[in-house]
Amino acid sequence: MLPDKDYNLTVGLRIREIREVLDMTREEFSEKCDISCSFLAAVEGGHKAITSKTLYKICTATDLSADYFIRGNKEGFEADMVIEMIHSMDKKSQKHAVNILREYVSAIQHLKNSK
Repeated sequence: MLPDKDYNLTVGLRIREIREVLDMTREEFSEKCDISCSFLAAVEGGHKAITSKTLYKICTATDLSADYFIRGNKEGFEADMVIEMIHSMDKKSQKHAVNILREYVSAIQHLKNSK
């Protein structure tokens, strides 16, 4: 049984959401995932379904679970996206981002402890 059009569109929109969160063009994202740009456009538009092999490529390239793409499970999604954004930065920017996050976590912990 083939997935229906609504399912294809839902998965495609989730893929597009990830691509946009990563601030990548279709060309950049398709290259990173080793799929064609025209195929990615068709998937994002819900016109084509993805195979398990393509899903694997996307999950591997983005370090995200297939759960999000297939079922919409966002558990851990935000943290995964922050990690992926940091991974996409150059080393100097990564260092700054990690320092900012450390300071933020430290400030939150300090606030909790002072209550």
